[in-house]
Amino acid sequence: MTKQRINSTGRKRIGRECIEINLVEHEIDEPMKVKISINLESLGFPDDAVVIIEAYYRSSGMWFNCGTVGEPEISDVFVLSELDSTGSVLFRLKVVDSVVEPGKLLGSAERLKLRSEDGRGERRSIFPVIFRDLKDDVWKVDIQPGDCPVLIINKRIPQFKRRLKESWVMQGLLLPSALRFVLKALVNRADVGETDDEPSWIEEWLEYCREELGEESDPRDLSDESKEYWIDDIVTRFCKNQKFVERIAEEFDV
Repeated sequence: MTKQRINSTGRKRIGRECIEINLVEHEIDEPMKVKISINLESLGFPDDAVVIIEAYYRSSGMWFNCGTVGEPEISDVFVLSELDSTGSVLFRLKVVDSVVEPGKLLGSAERLKLRSEDGRGERRSIFPVIFRDLKDDVWKVDIQPGDCPVLIINKRIPQFKRRLKESWVMQGLLLPSALRFVLKALVNRADVGETDDEPSWIEEWLEYCREELGEESDPRDLSDESKEYWIDDIVTRFCKNQKFVERIAEEFDV
């Protein structure tokens, strides 16, 4: 279906509790599939307002018409066949007027994410780990504007998920490098502020550095040379906090 022009004046924000998006198991060579449930009954939208779901990652995206508020038509499974799913896919829910001011955006929920893929339900993580088909890459860190960094691991590698959880050696080799990647992005993105829906991931990460690692300084106030030292110090504190050296030594002794 062709997209219609949408006027967003006076839109209502739709709470994240009104929509749930879950990943559906699929084969490695198949496109990503998701199940979506939506509940808009208590928000006062007209019954004839159109409900739209958008899925997107960087320059790729898909658009799904889900019927109206009064008569929703939600597929059992949404197949994201035209989407680049090698990164952290996001979703957008829109409710659009179809009668009084056709095309007017009545309400929306922005930057919606899949429920946690590691079995932790809705518990928020500042550095979620997800599993995608990365072709020949083993892992990568994905950072989208306004969203927290995501560690993506190639699901083509058998037992990687289980072994990463169980092996201190694998964690000690992978996590500090991934952390360093995020910290470099953090110190170089001082222009990132807050979005309408949630605080900047930078602020969340700085809070983690203060509360969990005992680092009070803000790297955005430091010189370029001092920023590099700050990154090294944070990675060292993280490794010490996780006791990687001790735990890996014990793992080798088994």
